[in-house]
Amino acid sequence: MKPISAFYNVMSSANPKWIDSETFAFIGNASGAFQVWQGYTDGRAPVQLSFDENRVWTLGGADINKNVYFGMDTGGDEQEQIYKVDWNTKIVTNLTNNPKARHYIGPSSPDGKWLYFAGNARNPANFDLCRMNLETYEQEIILQNEDNYNNPGSLSPDGRYLTFNKMKGLTVNYMWILDLETGKAEKVVEEMEFATAKNACWNKDSTGFWFLTNYQSEWMQIAYYDLATKKMEYCHTKEGWDIDQIALSKDGRYMAEAINEGGYLNLKVWDMVEKVEVNHPRIPKSTGGNVSWNGHKLIMNLTSGKRTNDIWVLDLDADSLKRVTTSPMGGITADDLVEPELHKFNSYDGLEVPFWVFRKEKKVNKVVIEIHGGPEGQEKPIYKPLTAYLVSRGFTVVAPNVRGSVGYGKTYTHLDDIEKRMDSVKDIGALVDYIIEAGIAEKGNIAVMGGSYGGFMTLASITEFPDAFTCAVDTVGICNFETFLENTSSYRRANREVEYGSLAEHRHILRAVSPIHKIDKVKCPLMVIHGARDPRVPISEAEQVVEKVSAKGIPVKYLRYEDEGHGLAKLKNKLDCYPQVADFLNEHMK
Repeated sequence: MKPISAFYNVMSSANPKWIDSETFAFIGNASGAFQVWQGYTDGRAPVQLSFDENRVWTLGGADINKNVYFGMDTGGDEQEQIYKVDWNTKIVTNLTNNPKARHYIGPSSPDGKWLYFAGNARNPANFDLCRMNLETYEQEIILQNEDNYNNPGSLSPDGRYLTFNKMKGLTVNYMWILDLETGKAEKVVEEMEFATAKNACWNKDSTGFWFLTNYQSEWMQIAYYDLATKKMEYCHTKEGWDIDQIALSKDGRYMAEAINEGGYLNLKVWDMVEKVEVNHPRIPKSTGGNVSWNGHKLIMNLTSGKRTNDIWVLDLDADSLKRVTTSPMGGITADDLVEPELHKFNSYDGLEVPFWVFRKEKKVNKVVIEIHGGPEGQEKPIYKPLTAYLVSRGFTVVAPNVRGSVGYGKTYTHLDDIEKRMDSVKDIGALVDYIIEAGIAEKGNIAVMGGSYGGFMTLASITEFPDAFTCAVDTVGICNFETFLENTSSYRRANREVEYGSLAEHRHILRAVSPIHKIDKVKCPLMVIHGARDPRVPISEAEQVVEKVSAKGIPVKYLRYEDEGHGLAKLKNKLDCYPQVADFLNEHMK
């Protein structure tokens, strides 16, 4: 049996950004923490560009001079600073250098003079749109905002217009355009409400752009916005699944669509001149994305249950597809891993809910129900080290996409909003009944675990269905929605109130759904994991749970990491924590 460290030594290469036609930057964790690397389309070994124990959060791409920009925080505090890797010297420079503020990287100008970004240095609760002079590094606010999230999008080829998103909620996300000459900002669709718009891809003549939206639709589809008429029209619809991302080649010839079909990636390429779909080498069955063009070369990352994330390049002119990174597997082989099986069940009210089953053999084993975060997340068939290790130890891992998950239409995503919060928890109760009846699990030998919102779902599951679970693992979970909203980062509060309800209007709901007020119902042993520097779900959430459950005499194992934030980023902490998780599950399950 392979040790858990082997599974965490499986490396990942993702989020590629072109530097030039032969080189690209990406985020990889071969050094233990996610850092910036430079890769080559000819298959040469990648070269590490940044060296830090802290996790790189975002990769902003390269400017016209091939300098690469990225965002990194300190100890999980999520106060991202913007860094530059100089193409010639490979020296890394902290450009913002203000640990009291968070920054979101945007595009660089076509002439290489400016870098656009968002930052909350003026007021922690508000993100202003800013730009930095890349010669002097002087910063200036170009659009002051009094709401929270304002994330820079894409810049028109002539450098005049910047798209940005006012993100009221994770699925209520409005697109705006800022005229950099006049300073005037306008909403793309004035009447748009309760919808998402994202991923603007400009025409080469800067007269308009394609983008994705589910305005007046269940699904994310492609629309076109004309700057002159200020009108939007759908130009290509895909009913039944969301289009997760689009990318347009610089010459305007090819459009790539990354379609999310039940968690799998369906990649389509369209010839925008001939108005036909392009027949190209098919990608392997996988999930992934992060597609972008350089000439007629499309770069992306792909992963599956049996394959870690790697970078691939589709070359339309050469009619070729090849993997251009080979991430080390740390002694793990494909035979050690499994592709998950997709299942569905009808919940308590008849709603069809999908879930994945990771298992070596189709027989009744110890079952761990693992619930994703978000709640606007989606469980996909990807390689996850803890899941893979548990499967190697004989566990079956069941990963549901309960109501509230994305990827199954706008209505499905909003079925757990505010007063409907507990309906998603009822899905877990119905799932338990189903997997017992289907012969996937046996009664009295089921655990539940999850992180962030999945941590809330874990705590809610063991308070709503106390006899259903043998044990539970809560990682950075919410136990009290009132104290969570009171103590989370100020710029996140309004964003999360769209989903959970507001402190001003919905305290009675927030209190009613909070597991902390039902702790007396807990019967099973509990493990709680949290980072002391967590700005999203403050560590006080963990401490409330530990105190209350311990007072009941229920066994509680508490792991607190002083140098971590919202989840574990450092390899040393993962290798300390997750063996204990596996041992805890094994100790309390048959």
